[in-house]
Amino acid sequence: MFVRTLKAGVTYEQFKEAWVPEDVDGYPARVSVSRNVADDRQVITVLELDMSLAEFEDKRTALTRPDALERLAEIVETTELEGLYEEVFNGKDL
Repeated sequence: MFVRTLKAGVTYEQFKEAWVPEDVDGYPARVSVSRNVADDRQVITVLELDMSLAEFEDKRTALTRPDALERLAEIVETTELEGLYEEVFNGKDL
């Protein structure tokens, strides 16, 4: 999960181009990118993976472009949150 503030004038398409891998066939995650309705420069990116932590470590590099950090540095002003979270329970468990 990431919460980032884009630099002024950066489009969502530019953000997408900065980190989405060129080949997404068999992409191992469900991805959601949402904007903050109070600040449209702030975006939250959530990747949901149905795999063990060990499997994630093996596939981690395939989740973004190899040069994603450099590309994102050009368009992201700040990263407020960056974290890896393991699900404890979900709506099905309520």
